[in-house]
Amino acid sequence: MKSFMPNERFKDLIYLSSSQHLPLYLQRLRGVRWYRSRSAAELKETLQSSKGDLHVIIRTENLSLRAVQAFLSWSHSQVKASFIFIAQHIENSVHQLILNRPDILVLRESERERIEQLVTRRLNGESLKSRKQDRMAVSSPVMLKKSVMAESSPTGAWVQFLREGHMVDFSQGGAQISLGQEQVQKKDFISLMYKNQHGVWVSVESQVRWVACSPEGEQIIGVQFLAVSA
Repeated sequence: MKSFMPNERFKDLIYLSSSQHLPLYLQRLRGVRWYRSRSAAELKETLQSSKGDLHVIIRTENLSLRAVQAFLSWSHSQVKASFIFIAQHIENSVHQLILNRPDILVLRESERERIEQLVTRRLNGESLKSRKQDRMAVSSPVMLKKSVMAESSPTGAWVQFLREGHMVDFSQGGAQISLGQEQVQKKDFISLMYKNQHGVWVSVESQVRWVACSPEGEQIIGVQFLAVSA
């Protein structure tokens, strides 16, 4: 495979995945020029024969520490490679390896609604941190209402009335929620109510950390949990 040199008009993106299909959230990227590696061996050859800045996206079902270490070892002094890993399941030890590594970004496939935004920000040179806490895919109805912390909202706005939503993933620190056509702003404070594994309704004081829109026009939000009460 030929060596890659920086392009003035486009960002070169090398893509490696067991699937030949490019997911929609990557198809929507603008100002990029795609190169596909058919195998890990081909990607290794590309990295070892190239110069300049390269951006590599590796999409896999399971991401292990051993795999990440192997990909990183293929870089050399004449190439500055930035790696973006997209996986469904991520080995815990991977997070220890990538700590304070600005050249590595690890994303979960469950975050597909905002992957386009995160990859674009990375290509524009922004420093992003990989999510450490493990997220679990769920499918659960939730209720949102005005938070007791709303008066200190940085935006001066908050959820005024009870609204219905749908939780699509969950972790100890936050959740991703689909809200249909409803409008919630970034940094708004909300009370999120959902049923725990015992069927008991739990109310969580939360703050909206990011807002995105799905291809179907639904609003998708990511919330950070602040306080939990029964």
